Amino acid sequence: MGLDVLIWGSAIGVIHFFVVGLLYGNPLVDKLYQEAQKNSPGVKRWDSKPKYLITQFLGTQIEVFILSFGYIWLKTLIPLEQTNLTILLAALFAGIRVYPRFWNMWIQSTYPNQLLAIEFVNGIISTFTIIIGLSFLL
Repeated sequence: MGLDVLIWGSAIGVIHFFVVGLLYGNPLVDKLYQEAQKNSPGVKRWDSKPKYLITQFLGTQIEVFILSFGYIWLKTLIPLEQTNLTILLAALFAGIRVYPRFWNMWIQSTYPNQLLAIEFVNGIISTFTIIIGLSFLL
């Protein structure tokens, strides 16, 4: 199972990174983040975009490996048809991954609410991308 997590987690990690790039790199969202970096103390400023992208990829890749492990392990334990299992696990993992982060940032930080909403939606989309992608790869 460990080799499957490394192989398929790496493959879906690259796909996930491109999807996240589309979600956050589109002109509307990018503009909102650039404005927030200038005007909001709760948004970190990165001097180097390449350094940020490398840091982002490596950090999210760890999440992808954890989700890959969970998916590969749980799909053998839960007796559901593939489509239902994939939707169930994607929703479960999205809830575990996205909601606590959103809630804590909302109640404990000055992070702009508009960006929190983007993070919430994109977090769900990116989690579904990982799990649906794994269901096709495995």
